[in-house]
Amino acid sequence: MNFAKSFRAWFQRLYGLFRKSKRDAELEAELHSHLQLHIEDNLRAGMTPESARREALMKLGGLEQTKENYRDRGGLPFLEIALQDFRFAFRTLRKSPGFTTIAVLTVALGIGANTAIFTVVYGVLFRPLPFPEPGRIVELVEMDQ
Repeated sequence: MNFAKSFRAWFQRLYGLFRKSKRDAELEAELHSHLQLHIEDNLRAGMTPESARREALMKLGGLEQTKENYRDRGGLPFLEIALQDFRFAFRTLRKSPGFTTIAVLTVALGIGANTAIFTVVYGVLFRPLPFPEPGRIVELVEMDQ
């Protein structure tokens, strides 16, 4: 598969993520039409309507399983799961504003403390000294014996 085809397929999957209801409706209609075609074929073969429907469902492998397989192949499952998790987290945080305030303040304090510590560490340990040839600087110490 060349780059253009794979990019187009990925872009369609990403686009389908935001048009899920339309994609699901189209899939439902397509599966229903396939099911009807199989039922009609079975009825022409002389089956009763109940057995024709049951045989058609077995041939398709079950509607819900087919839908799940199509969704897994046609979408971006990891991104869909992440979006579901973010929505759930947002709803949960919205329900308890006191906890949300404490959590946001704790995260802000942690980020601020880490930024301050790493700024000091960078300034003291990693930034070169403001002298020409700082590697040649030595310290002489007199020791009593």
